[in-house]
Amino acid sequence: MNVAERKLRYKAIEDYRKRPLIVYATSTRPVATPQGLAVGGSMSADTAREFVDQADAIPANEKAVDILVHSTGGDPLAAWKLMSLIRERFEKVAVLVPFMAFSAATLFALGADEIVMHPHASLGPIDPQIQMPQPDGTVRRFAYEDVGAFLRFLSAEVKISEQAQIAAIIEKLFSVVDPVNVGAAKRASELSSDIGERLLLTHMKGEETERARQIAENLNKSFFAHGDAVSRRRAKELHLKIASEDARFERLIWDAYVGLESYMEFRVPFIPLQVYMANPVAAAVLRPVAPIALPANAPPQLVQQIWQTVFQNATQNLSNAAVEVPYFLVNAVVESTRIASEFRTEGRLSAFRGPNGEIQIMGNDTYSRWGIVVQPQLVVAPAQVEPSPPIDPGNQ
Repeated sequence: MNVAERKLRYKAIEDYRKRPLIVYATSTRPVATPQGLAVGGSMSADTAREFVDQADAIPANEKAVDILVHSTGGDPLAAWKLMSLIRERFEKVAVLVPFMAFSAATLFALGADEIVMHPHASLGPIDPQIQMPQPDGTVRRFAYEDVGAFLRFLSAEVKISEQAQIAAIIEKLFSVVDPVNVGAAKRASELSSDIGERLLLTHMKGEETERARQIAENLNKSFFAHGDAVSRRRAKELHLKIASEDARFERLIWDAYVGLESYMEFRVPFIPLQVYMANPVAAAVLRPVAPIALPANAPPQLVQQIWQTVFQNATQNLSNAAVEVPYFLVNAVVESTRIASEFRTEGRLSAFRGPNGEIQIMGNDTYSRWGIVVQPQLVVAPAQVEPSPPIDPGNQ
């Protein structure tokens, strides 16, 4: 769905609410990518500049705004920065959640005077996840609460109380997880609760302020999994400011989300090999070679000639120029009826078939940045970079 069609859906929400709307979405597209491709999207500080443009495009007499958010989260400090920027400009802020606003996106929503959740919508815990690179190239994820749960398991269920035993287990734990990382996880957990409380206090008044810390702590520490979904009913039980049900408004919110889902391809996994093989020229290069069947009684001289020919053909194929297939991905959008921008990644895929028949595919991002969207192509402010190739209007 192109940007013009999406703007019509945003206009319907603005007409119903009598206030401007800003839409912020990061990619939740399923991915199966080779190393090096920037496919996903997350809340990050570089989005602040796009929010500034959106705020500046709204008439100065407007004092209320709606922010439609779809994201699995990202940097909690970015959530604080973005909501602080919006609250500095507007007196009333509502966050609209059509489908998901997890982790840092939930933090962002805490700064709103009201959260409008579609029946399909979910918020999530705000416990930060620590990513620890391993020597084999993998990444271990854990939260500070995981460490606490392990220690509680030792004392409450295993019933270990001897200091010598506990010390040995702690030593084993720290051989797997660096103590510095545990400290970082602790600080990140405290930061998340602190940001949650600060965002709640931007609009909570009087006796409400006494609940702010408890609400933030509950969202941080009372869940058993980071991906646990917080439904509308559960959000109300946690004393979040969830708006009353409004079927007509909810339909408008969902229509806006479906437009984003279509354009950013949330339901279409990005599988590089499928993208590569969809190109007929590239697919021909990877066509498997039929096995050579030689008669058991073939003369040695003939066998040698055949293998020399195979070797020459293989050498010739290696010297041929590789076929590269272009790709593009939309990582995030910030848009409204007034202006639209997106973070886009473009690059090229290459592949080869190994001796065992397995296909190896590689990707290289050649372009990755925010730009203003003007139908039918993306126009980027002048900078010391190569211009982006034209965007196919059919993809808009």
